[in-house]
Amino acid sequence: MEQNGERSESPDDSVVESWDVLVVGAGPAGLTLSLLLARNRHRVLLVERWPALYPLPRAVGLSTEGRRVLHLTGITEPLEPHILWDAKSSSLDYVTPEGEVLFSEVMKMPERAEGPHGGTFNQPDLEAVLEAQVGAEPLIRLLRGHVVTDLKEAEDGVRVCFVPSDENGGPRAGASDLTCTAGFVVGCDGATSTVRSLAGIPLDGDLQFSSDWLVVDLKPTVQRDWFPHFGQVLGPPRPVTSVPAGPGRRRFEFMLLPGERKEEMATDETVWRLLAERGVTPADSELVRYAAYSFRACWAQRWRQGRVLLAGDAAHLMPPFLGQGMNSGIRDVATLGWRLDLVLRGVVPMDTLDDYARERIPHVSKLISDAVMIGNILCMVDPEACAERDRVIRENIGEGPPQMEWRMGTDSLAAGDPHAGRLGRQGLVRAGGREGFFDDVCGMGVHVLLSRTGDPLEALSQPVREAWERLGGIAVHIGPDAPVIDVEGGYAAWFDEWDRDVILVRPDFHVFGTAASLDGADALVRELTERLRCGLPAPTGARLTARD
Repeated sequence: MEQNGERSESPDDSVVESWDVLVVGAGPAGLTLSLLLARNRHRVLLVERWPALYPLPRAVGLSTEGRRVLHLTGITEPLEPHILWDAKSSSLDYVTPEGEVLFSEVMKMPERAEGPHGGTFNQPDLEAVLEAQVGAEPLIRLLRGHVVTDLKEAEDGVRVCFVPSDENGGPRAGASDLTCTAGFVVGCDGATSTVRSLAGIPLDGDLQFSSDWLVVDLKPTVQRDWFPHFGQVLGPPRPVTSVPAGPGRRRFEFMLLPGERKEEMATDETVWRLLAERGVTPADSELVRYAAYSFRACWAQRWRQGRVLLAGDAAHLMPPFLGQGMNSGIRDVATLGWRLDLVLRGVVPMDTLDDYARERIPHVSKLISDAVMIGNILCMVDPEACAERDRVIRENIGEGPPQMEWRMGTDSLAAGDPHAGRLGRQGLVRAGGREGFFDDVCGMGVHVLLSRTGDPLEALSQPVREAWERLGGIAVHIGPDAPVIDVEGGYAAWFDEWDRDVILVRPDFHVFGTAASLDGADALVRELTERLRCGLPAPTGARLTARD
């Protein structure tokens, strides 16, 4: 793999010391986690094997949820010019080779009250914005051009060895070891994770899915209409994906047919031949990059080994058919980041980190299963099987595709609550003379206790309130005449839809649990503290189920 730029200077003595967290891998997940930890005043060493940002595209889709997490890192304004979203991208079209649109999966366009939407982007642009933010953060030290070679765990930390890397990203021959200690190590170092290997964690959840594709990125040099603008051309003969890939960019993905080998297909001649079939030529497009990949579907069933944890592609690999690979990595670090913060501050014990995997594995394994299901439909090339698929789609076109919902694992959430683990919402609010999105006006990256019927803080008993304050939680009375005004009625609609008066949202924007009335707020927060093992005294009154 080639890298642009010069190799990093040798590290100074400040690297060889103790850090709160050592993050391995400066991709989107590692950069985001580092910024989330620094936001909570933790010192982070970020180690990356390559000497400079990788300059070529990979991921292209950013979800609304992912963008909300990135907002926590402070990059919203500089990122804005690099995100593309338009009305054409709200419809994912599935098209026959003859041009018939079999069906369109219409994605709900976010209302203004729901916050900034996602979109498509060029990954080097996103990473450059994140890395600039890292460079401005004094609590983060980014060490490029070094590779971790050993991890030795002690009672109060991990002893980490690393050396300068060679041109292939491996340990440079004859280089001297450097060592430091960290309270925790998080491997965000991709599919071939060194951290995962050193920790002895296998990728042992496997759906036995593998499909080879040729991925091609372009910069069109003339204006044109694309068909499909955002979608999939089905087989036979060859399935092809065509999507926008950020401002001024487009991506094609060509499935390799039986008998086609990756190394033989990844050539200029083959790429331009395939592009010509889509009406693309060197006269109207600049070829940015192409690479042949094997799309896989697997995950680690263990994401923590003592003080060593995994996130992103180090923990799971998924086919790109739902555009959730990088977004899942951002989701991982959002969930892990607030738990690490509480552990590092001594608010909760270290074993609460086990709940990170208990929540994320059910979520990501369901997502991967859904991506494989879609992939099995899209990757058909047998003419008879494709004809039957198309017939079924035409006959059921009014019903549309099944709705997919990915919910956090609920073992560590409010017991028996059907809303626990679902993604929380935000809307436009007005408070203290300010109007804007809830995250900006009221607070973000903390536990939030919402109620439409009164001040939820007043409903908490003294010990529960003290525990809530130790967690850094905020309590918000929201409504048309409340201290926090629900400007466009988004929160009222949320409460009505769920028939709840109280909703407890975690720092990663997922719901811990709900209560039917304000009287249930105390039991709800008490259950949160018990799940986190904060050490509250046992309740003397009603059972926890009183919140229902």
